[in-house]
Parts: sequence; structure tokens; C-alpha cells
Amino acid sequence: MPVRQGFTPVWTDGFSRKGFWAMAFQPQRFIHAANIRLDVPVSVHFSEQLTDELRHALEDATLTSFDSVVDSCIAHDVDFLLLSGNVFLESDRSLRARLKLLDGFRRLDKKNIPVFVLPGDADPPGAWRSIPEMPTNVTVCFSSNPEPEMLTRGDHVITTVSASMWYGETDAFGIRVIGRSESGIEPFRVGVVSRAKYDESRRMASLSASSDEDFLNVSVSDDADESEQSDEVVEVERQTRLADVATEAQTTAEYEAGFRDYIDQLMVEGRLSYVAYTGDLDRLTLSLNSGKVHCPGTTQPRSQLESDCGTCSLIEVDNEGQVLIEQINTSAVSWKNIDLFVEADATLNSSLQRMKALLMKEPRNKSDRIWSVCWTMRGPLPVLHDFIEEDLELAVAVELEELDAGNQKIRLVHEVRTLPDPWEVPDKQSQAQEYADLITEDAIVSRRKLMNYVRKESDLSEGWRLRFEALVAGVDRERILSRMRVDGAHWFVPDIHSLLPDLDDFDEDILQDEAIEEFGLTGDAEEDDDDFDDEEEELLEDADEEVGELDEEVADDEVDDEADEEEVS
Repeated sequence: MPVRQGFTPVWTDGFSRKGFWAMAFQPQRFIHAANIRLDVPVSVHFSEQLTDELRHALEDATLTSFDSVVDSCIAHDVDFLLLSGNVFLESDRSLRARLKLLDGFRRLDKKNIPVFVLPGDADPPGAWRSIPEMPTNVTVCFSSNPEPEMLTRGDHVITTVSASMWYGETDAFGIRVIGRSESGIEPFRVGVVSRAKYDESRRMASLSASSDEDFLNVSVSDDADESEQSDEVVEVERQTRLADVATEAQTTAEYEAGFRDYIDQLMVEGRLSYVAYTGDLDRLTLSLNSGKVHCPGTTQPRSQLESDCGTCSLIEVDNEGQVLIEQINTSAVSWKNIDLFVEADATLNSSLQRMKALLMKEPRNKSDRIWSVCWTMRGPLPVLHDFIEEDLELAVAVELEELDAGNQKIRLVHEVRTLPDPWEVPDKQSQAQEYADLITEDAIVSRRKLMNYVRKESDLSEGWRLRFEALVAGVDRERILSRMRVDGAHWFVPDIHSLLPDLDDFDEDILQDEAIEEFGLTGDAEEDDDDFDDEEEELLEDADEEVGELDEEVADDEVDDEADEEEVS
């Protein structure tokens, strides 16, 4: 079957590949969205005065992104919409969020598009029960309901969605099994999993094991006095064991392997074809033998720390069980990071023209309303100093206020960071040169080291740990380096224009901080549809080598033949 460009194919007929019966499905498509967080304002950096129009646009960003999700459902004529957690924040009690939610559901109801809701942490089941006048096309999947919700097409059930594990109906022998459809066409089964559920299962397993051991230890005691002492010893040992279990499970590799096994087991036992992964804001795709695990991310990030743009996913399932996923951009506010290198003879006007040209090259989406552009200008310190003296940020805000790209106009909000090149002075023995020599790799802070230090600090409470982790994640290495170079020039150099470029190699790659080790799942590696897979590339390389060797052998044979002909003649 040909794969459409922009899709990632994953086979979900894991049972037929494992030796079970082959399954057939009804072809279908649906959109999966999560973490919409209606009526939660978006935070961006401002170098200009905040206008009412811009403030309203930022406040409405999450509402606008939900409209984009609904528009995508209608445009792609989907069979249903799947919402998996954090659609709104119940703690905010936002009336605008409820009204926008009901308005979107009614729009889908007019197009006969059902909606399945899997409640999350921010929008618990009780919050969904309290919403009055819910349209008839909306089905909320409660974990208290043991049976899955169903979507039918004609006389066939094509999809089931459940917030709890479903092991089937009880047969004549009292065994709960999921029977095979008499028509030979199986429903596409959708479930849900989260890291919180996995952590809870681990805690329950450790408590169960500890209780069994405590019972055995207490039962062997003979008299009451010894029994009381034994209880105290057992309690200490139990707490020690639980602490050991919690410590041992903190390594990322062990945690991820256990989480994968847990999900795989749930999918096999429940014969799930697709699992919505909840509890995270990052987009994730995980392929297992038994099926597919996916989190579409967030439809609208609250800040750039979460993501550069918001997305949902279009899921297509064919009659053989092949799943194709397409990413759909739903962001009303997106973030762009653009580098600009200026030469020694550059002017502010010429740099503004180059910035406009770079903006026109950036990819655009229908949902885009605002771009928060972070510029990193690199070049000689004297040039960047002159730009700042000419009020660089104001010039950028005025000249590049809006991007007019045909029928689409995008409001631009800018943040300009200047990163001067390494510099030196003619007098190599001066304090200025000594300071410049101090700016080495050792002077650059590492976010990974800071994060590891925070996580290893046992005296921190969970709340303070999360605060410090958020601060570490926002550490800007380039801004720190820029401040070091600029301050050094102001402190030790009377005339900044006398600075010379440092010809010594400074490893700018150290600014690319190491990835912070995080707990949880690692999704499938993203692949470019225009490129070959790694295995295919290796095969092609081997084939090229073999062809090269054959060419050399042929060339050698031709030389030998020519030599033989000369001898004969």
C-alpha cells in the first residue's frame, strides 16, 4: 500500500504477527487532540507596549486553537474526535472555556461527527458530569464504567473507546474473554494510559509484596513480647524496602523499560490497537508489537518552554490495521528562533531587510495568528553596540510589526538577543585580554549539570524541586555568554571600537547545551519521508561498495586483457 507523504506508518495487527488470528478493521479516520486548556493565557516576551488587540489575541489563543481542531475535523470529514485529557482547567471555573467547548461540540454535531472524551488530571470526570446541556454527539468515557463506549457504522461496531481496562464478557465457564466478531471484522480498540497509572501500579505491587512479607514475619513470632518487638522491626524493614524500591526505580533506562512492558501487557490483554498517552505536554509516538501509543502534544503551548507550536493528530486506519499519523498545526501563537549573522560593515537598515527576508522563508500555517520571534544576532561587538545605540529593538518592532503573506497576515512580536563574537585587544598583557582569556568552555554553565544537582538534592521538597527544575530549564547560555563579553568590554576597554576579532577558535558548539535526562517514555525517532531508512541506506552503501569493487575488477581485467593482446601481437 502506498504511504502518503507526511505520514508515519505503523502496523497494528500485532496479534496476526504473534501467531493469533488475522484481524480486519473498518477503514476510518479520526483526530486526536489533548491538552487544549481552554481560556489559559499565553505568555510571550515583549519589547514593545502591549496593546489591547494583542492582549486579547493572547488571551484567546487557546480558544482559537480549539476552533482549528474543530475546523480540521470538518475539513477531513473524520469519523470522530478523540479528546484525551486537560481540555479545560476545572480549577479555573472559566465560563468562556465552557461556552467555547459547547460551541465546538455543537458545530461537530451539525456535521454528525461524534466526540469521545477521556478525562484527565485538570478536567476530572466530576467536572464533565457537571457540564449542563451536553450535546448528544459527546460521549465521556468514565473509568467507573467497565464497558467500553462504541461507535457503529451500520450494523458493525467499528471503534471502541474505554478509560478503564476491558477484559471482555464472562463466558459459560466464568472466564472473561474478548470474543472475536462473527463477521470477521474487529473494532479498532482505543484505550488510555499515563505515567501516573504506572506509578500507582508499582506502588501497589510493592505494598502488596511488603504486606505478604510482614505477615510471614509476624506469624513466626511465639510470644506477645517478641511479637511487639518483631512488629517494630518489621515496620522499619518495610519502610526501608519501600525506600529502596523507590530509589532503585529512578534510573531512566529501568523506568522506561518497565513502562513499556506495562503498556505492552495492557494492550495485549485488552487487545487494544491504539492507546492515548496522557499526562505529558510533549508530542510522543511509540510503536509496540501489540499496537500504537500516541500523545498529540498540546494544541497551544502556554510558552516556548513547552513547545514552539501546538499540534493535534489525524489518525487513519485502513482495513488491514495499518495506522498512519499526520501532524496538524493548530497554534494561534507560534515561536520562531532565527539566527542572524552581521558583518563588520553591516548597517541597521540592511540588517532589517535581511530579517524580513528570513521571516518570509519561515513555514506558515493556516492557524497562525501571532509569531513570537526570538532573534539571535551574532557579529562583532562594536557593530552590535552601534545597533543597540540606534535602539535596535524599537526599530525591529516598528519595521517588522506584521508579516503580510498573500491572504494571511501574521502579527509579529520580537525579542532580540545580541551575541558578540570573541574579541581581543592589541595589548596582550592588559587586564582586558586577561579577562577575555577567562571566557572558555569552563565558564559556560551547563543546564544538565544544574538539573542533576537539583534532582540529587534530597533536602528539597517536591514543590521546590519543581520550581528549581523550571528555572534550570529556562537558563539561557547565550545570554550569559553575551553578558560576560559585553560587561568585560565596558569594564576594561576604554574604546569599544578598538576591539579586534579573536582569531583563536572558540567552540561555539558549547552553547548547544546537552539534553536534560528526563524520566518517561522515549518515542519513535522522527523520520523524513524523503529519506531512506537506516537499513536501506546501509544496503545502498554496501551496494555502492560492491559496485565500486566490481568496477575496479573490471578495470583490472581490461588492463590485463590489453597486456595479453600486446604480448600476442
